[in-house]
Amino acid sequence: MERLLEEAAREFPGWAFERHRSGWTAAHGDLRLTRPSLAALRALLRVHREARRA
Repeated sequence: MERLLEEAAREFPGWAFERHRSGWTAAHGDLRLTRPSLAALRALLRVHREARRA
C-alpha cells in the first residue's frame, strides 16, 4: 500500500492523500475528493486534471 501511495504522490504533486474508514481522500487547498479506493481516487484525479487542461 505504501508503494501505491508514493506513486499517487508522484503522479499528483501538491495533493495530500489520506486513508480513513470510508476510503481515501485527496486534498489540494480547499478541494477535497473522496473515493472508496485509492485506485478510484486516482482515476477521478486524472479526469479532474484533464478537465482543468481543457
